Amino acid sequence: MRFFRNESQTVRETAWVLRVPVGTIGTWNQGFDEQMNPFQVVDRRGKSGKVTLEVVRQVVDNAKEFKAQGKRLRIQKFTSYLNEKLQLNLGRKTIADILIANDLYKAETRKKRPRFYRSLCRRIPNGLLSLDGSELVVRINNAVEKFIVELGVDVGSFCHTSFGIHRTETAEAVIEALETHRRQWGVPLGVVFDHGTANLSDDVAQYLKDHGIEPVPAGPANPKGNGTDEGAFSLMKRTFGEIRIDASSPEALAKSVLEKLVSVYVTMRNQMALHRSVGSPTAHMKAPVTDTQRQEERQRLVEHRRAKNAPDANQPKYDRLDWIIRSHNLHPEQTELEHARRSIRGYDMQVIVKTEDAFLKAVNRDARRKNLSYFFGILKNIQRDMDNDRYQLYCRERYNYQHMLEVQKHQDQKEVLEAPPKIEIIVEMALKAVTEKARNIKGLAERRVRQWTRELLEQVRYEGPVRNKIKDAIGSLSHLDGKQKEQIWGLIEQFLNQKPEAESVTLVS
Repeated sequence: MRFFRNESQTVRETAWVLRVPVGTIGTWNQGFDEQMNPFQVVDRRGKSGKVTLEVVRQVVDNAKEFKAQGKRLRIQKFTSYLNEKLQLNLGRKTIADILIANDLYKAETRKKRPRFYRSLCRRIPNGLLSLDGSELVVRINNAVEKFIVELGVDVGSFCHTSFGIHRTETAEAVIEALETHRRQWGVPLGVVFDHGTANLSDDVAQYLKDHGIEPVPAGPANPKGNGTDEGAFSLMKRTFGEIRIDASSPEALAKSVLEKLVSVYVTMRNQMALHRSVGSPTAHMKAPVTDTQRQEERQRLVEHRRAKNAPDANQPKYDRLDWIIRSHNLHPEQTELEHARRSIRGYDMQVIVKTEDAFLKAVNRDARRKNLSYFFGILKNIQRDMDNDRYQLYCRERYNYQHMLEVQKHQDQKEVLEAPPKIEIIVEMALKAVTEKARNIKGLAERRVRQWTRELLEQVRYEGPVRNKIKDAIGSLSHLDGKQKEQIWGLIEQFLNQKPEAESVTLVS
C-alpha cells in the first residue's frame, strides 16, 4: 500500500500502496490529510506497455535530440519526460536498457561480489587495542552538553578495557585511555586508531614509544580499518538512545550520569556473548545434551567432512591464486590468505587469467604494488567491466533498434512466405505453364500451380467461391485471347477436381 501527499486529490482508489516514512516523528504524518485520512493512488505494478520497434525508435530519437542539445540524460527525469510526451508507460529500467542497447547510455552493473581486504583481527588477548573517540550528547532541560568518549576495545576478544570522557578529543584523553588499559590489563602489543590529530600527536607517539606499543593507523576516511571500535560505539549508542535529563545543574551532573552509563555498558557488554546465542557462553556450555542430540551432531560432522572431501569446483581458482603468490614471492598472512581464497570464488576464471597479465605489468612498473590487495583491486575492476559488457550485450540483443528492424523485416518475409497463395499468382504461373516452350520450366510451373491450388483449397471452407474468383482473374487478362484463357482454366480446373488423399475438396471447419 502506498500513500502520497496531494492536496488536490479527492478520489480515493481501492488499490493503494503504503509508503509512510517511520524514521522520525517529524515525518510520520506526511501520508495523511488534515482529517488524518490516507492519500491513495492506483497501484500501477505490472501495467507497463509492450516495447515495440516504434517505441524503441521514439526513445532513441528523443535521446539523440537530448544529447544534441547538450543535455545530460538522467534516467529518472528522462523516463518521466518520455511517458508524458509520448503517452507511454515504461519503467526506468526499460528506458535505461533501450538506451544502453543503442550506445546512448553506459552500462553499469551492481552485482555484489566478495571484496578482499586485510583484517587486523587476532585471537591473542591484549595483542591489538582499538582506540577511538565519539561524541555523545546529553540534554538537560533545554541545555545541550556534548562530550567526547574515548573508548578502548581489545580487537581479539572484543573486551571493552578502558574509557575516558572529555570535552574535546585531545592527546591527554588518548593517553588517559591507554594508561587506564595498561594499569588493568597490561601493555598491548599495538594500538589501532584513525588519522586524528590527537592520535598522531607527538605526546601520544612518545607514550607509545616509551611503552613499546606499535602504532597501527587505520588511514584517513577508512572507518572499516578500525571497525572494532566503530562497532562498539554503534552498539553503545543504540543501547543508550537519546539521553535527556531534567535537572538544573548542567555540566557536573551531565558528566557524572554519562560516566555511569558508559561504565554500566562496559560492564554488562563484557558479560555477554559476542555472537547471537542463548545466554552467556558459560550457561550455554552447562546446558544438558541428550544422546540423540549428540548422535545427530556427530552425523552432521561426518557429512560435513564428507562434503569437504568432495571435489571443489573452485579448485582451479585456488590454484591460480597460489601460482600468483609463488611466482611473485608474496608472503600473505594466514588470515589474509584465507580471506583471499574465499573472495576469489566470486570471480570468473577468464577474469582471473586477465588479471594475472595486468598484475604482472603493474608490478614490473612499480614493485610496491606487489601485494594481494592490489591484485584484487585489478580483479574487481576487470570483473566489473566484463559484467557491464555482458549487460550491454543483453540490452543490445533485446532493444537495439537496428537489430529489432532486421528481426521485423525477417518476420515480415516469413509471413509473406507462409501466407496462403493468392489467386492472381496461381493464374500467372498457370499462364507461364501454358505458354512456356521449355519442357523443364513448363513442368516446374505446372507443379507449382498444383501445389498452390491444393494449399488454397485447404485454407477455405467451400470450393465454389474459389472457382468463381479464378474465373474472374482469368477473365481480367485482357491481353489474352479466348483460347489461351480456356487453356489456363483447363489446367487449373484439373487440379481443382483432384481430391486430397485424406479429405475431400470441401473442407469442414
